[in-house]
Amino acid sequence: MVENRKDWKTKRDPLYRGDSAAGVNQPKPSANPSIVRHILYLDGAGRETPYLSMTEDEAVARRFARNDGRVYETTTAKLAKKNVLHVSRKSLLQLLKGKGKGDAQWPSAFEIMQARRYAEEHAEHLADFRKRAADTPDELRQVVSEIFD
Repeated sequence: MVENRKDWKTKRDPLYRGDSAAGVNQPKPSANPSIVRHILYLDGAGRETPYLSMTEDEAVARRFARNDGRVYETTTAKLAKKNVLHVSRKSLLQLLKGKGKGDAQWPSAFEIMQARRYAEEHAEHLADFRKRAADTPDELRQVVSEIFD
């Protein structure tokens, strides 16, 4: 559980992502939009997903970066400027109730509950790249590099 963090509230508050030292993994805007699938890593690490996970807590991002990775930082203002939707922790938790709502609908209530627990535990937010589906891979790579410092 994330402890001793200030409440994340504004577009200026940082969000962190732990990823490879070589750069942020690339989203696939046209991939399966299931939030449960994304959070639970169904289909394994490296699966195609339209989302990039972020967290309010830098220590959580460091865990995901591991020893050989690095932590990247962004803000919701940067996401909005590049036409990338921000799905807040609060919104995620609302979507991940019962049988799930919207892109969090899923046949297994247990798996939805597990995804909700992970989202809560990691103070997770999502960057949703589906509006960037028309981008070429190079354009998408440029957008991601401009969003994450």
